[in-house]
Amino acid sequence: MEPYQNYDPSLSQQSTNTLYGNHYKFAIERLPDLTFFVQSVSSPSVSGGIALQVNPFSTIHHPGERLNFGQFTVTYLVDAHFKNYFSLYYWMKGYGFPHSFEEVQQFRTKQQSLVPNLRAKPIDLEKTRAVLSILTPDISSIVAELHIDEVFPVELSSLSFLTTDSDAPVLTTSCTFSCSSFDVKTYF
Repeated sequence: MEPYQNYDPSLSQQSTNTLYGNHYKFAIERLPDLTFFVQSVSSPSVSGGIALQVNPFSTIHHPGERLNFGQFTVTYLVDAHFKNYFSLYYWMKGYGFPHSFEEVQQFRTKQQSLVPNLRAKPIDLEKTRAVLSILTPDISSIVAELHIDEVFPVELSSLSFLTTDSDAPVLTTSCTFSCSSFDVKTYF
């Protein structure tokens, strides 16, 4: 794990430039089939807890002790060989609905070959890391990265097949992921 990155606030406005929402790159460590086809991604939400101090007159709110990290959704194009959709389906089926213990063992063996740590616990084989890189307006360099930890898919949306369009529509779907936390690394 990288050391905590300190924040040093500016004393005055130093830049009036803004970032663009379509200048990013998203990658999931053990799912390279998805990176090229990503159309949109939302970062996980972060909410802080509230500690309540009760007194006879009013309840006083104080910052809580823990942060809660929400889920995030990735919308992507399905590749011509159906590989990126199947990879996510296989991942979910591997931890969520196997037919036998042999399927569980087969899934974990395949995942073990993708994990550099040979002593990974079985629960660690079901999770991975993701990185959302935010790019400069001219996309020549990275402004910041969100390193998302303990990522795993929790919902794979349905596929819609249509014969009513005269043009051949590109098949698009989305996947929702859970995570335990994320860290922000800035490059400015």
